[in-house]
Amino acid sequence: MDKSPQDITLTIDIDLQQSLYNEYQNDKSASVALNPQTGEVLALVSTPSYSNNDFVLGLSTDKWNALNNDSNQPLMSRYKQTYTPGSTMKPITAAIGLETKTIDPDKDLGAKDKWQKDSSWGSYYVTTLHAPSPNNLKNAITYSDNVYFARNALNIGKDNLFKYYKNLKIGKKIPFELSLNRSQYINKNQKVSDQLIADSGYGQGQILMNPLQLASIYSAFVNNGSIYRPHLVEQGEQMWIQRVFSDKTVKTIKEDLINVIADEKGTGHAIYHDSIALAGKTGTAEIKQSQSDTTGTELGWFTVMTTDSKQPLLITTMVEDVKDRGGSGYVVEHTKTPLDLYLSK
Repeated sequence: MDKSPQDITLTIDIDLQQSLYNEYQNDKSASVALNPQTGEVLALVSTPSYSNNDFVLGLSTDKWNALNNDSNQPLMSRYKQTYTPGSTMKPITAAIGLETKTIDPDKDLGAKDKWQKDSSWGSYYVTTLHAPSPNNLKNAITYSDNVYFARNALNIGKDNLFKYYKNLKIGKKIPFELSLNRSQYINKNQKVSDQLIADSGYGQGQILMNPLQLASIYSAFVNNGSIYRPHLVEQGEQMWIQRVFSDKTVKTIKEDLINVIADEKGTGHAIYHDSIALAGKTGTAEIKQSQSDTTGTELGWFTVMTTDSKQPLLITTMVEDVKDRGGSGYVVEHTKTPLDLYLSK
């Protein structure tokens, strides 16, 4: 057996890695940057962190205990974990609806601030901060309308949703050099109710997503509906999930994601650039015990991607505890510097 050493080349862009770390070093966060056309991982960041150098000569007991007992958990690699995705699932729900012809993108569903399927839901309502008119797909993505996606998740139906979650390998082992926790769309042995399906449509329910997998799925929207296997060691691109969405679906979703940033009232408009068409989606996921719980925390998500093949880049970031700090808007603001740095190369 050949034991001779071999050179490996990492795909990491050290400037982008450093810039993302600098932005979030005081947050509890995970960031992933990809080349969506190849699956190359350009950055993989978890904060807060620690210095590897401290371990070279051995740590004092006090320092080791301080790291282990820190409530911000600097020793945990957050990019390996799974989190409630919130509104970042909406474009995925939309794409499934378009593929299965259960969403008509031009149909006006009628704006509703709160909604329930019928009185069997009792006091449970899906609520939204933004109920745009006309209540069509483009506006629902641009302004991030929960009710639109809850209603459409029921139109799509459990069988179609779960079929596409499986096609997207949600719940399967992610083929990557580092072990990552598996995403999920349902707790095992869970009874599937209409309420659960409605909540899944806008990324609540029981959906948990790994940030690298979420970034990979978004790459399909700028990559003809296909997803390349994410990788850290240079080895050429390999297809992971071929043609999960059709050209027509991809074109519609991509245009709507461009509008999220281009529209002056779009949730991602703060990162708008005159010179380059960016597409993206924000998400604020609520982590609470019940609908009436007001003490819960919020996760802020933002994915942004270039749509120009000359500088292919996709960045997904999740930041914990963004409640009262601007929600997902906090993440949009902090994505500006790393994005601009990369685009200026």
